[in-house]
Amino acid sequence: MQYIAALISIILGALAQYLFKIGVNAISDKSKDLTHVIKYALINPNLLAGLLCYAFSFILWFYVLSKMELSKAYPLVSLGYIFTLFIGYLFLNEPITYTKVVGIIIIILGVIILTR
Repeated sequence: MQYIAALISIILGALAQYLFKIGVNAISDKSKDLTHVIKYALINPNLLAGLLCYAFSFILWFYVLSKMELSKAYPLVSLGYIFTLFIGYLFLNEPITYTKVVGIIIIILGVIILTR
């Protein structure tokens, strides 16, 4: 169960990053200075949804840490890089390059080695 909770927590964190990216892009189109950025950030639904995702991710992560050794749980967080790469590719048209694929393979191997 703790691995499922960790996975959900990590996916929520990646989703939060996607929502932040969309929200920040919308703000940067409207902002003139820091006051405007803060004003639009407080009412931007994507940023607020991203914060909500982070809040749920945070709560789930507390559960994970209560059930797993830190040295096994924390390396799982690096899986978030993989999820954000695919979210960026699917929804933001960001390229998946050869170096990114190599990096993902290294991350996966590292997580496997560290969690055993």
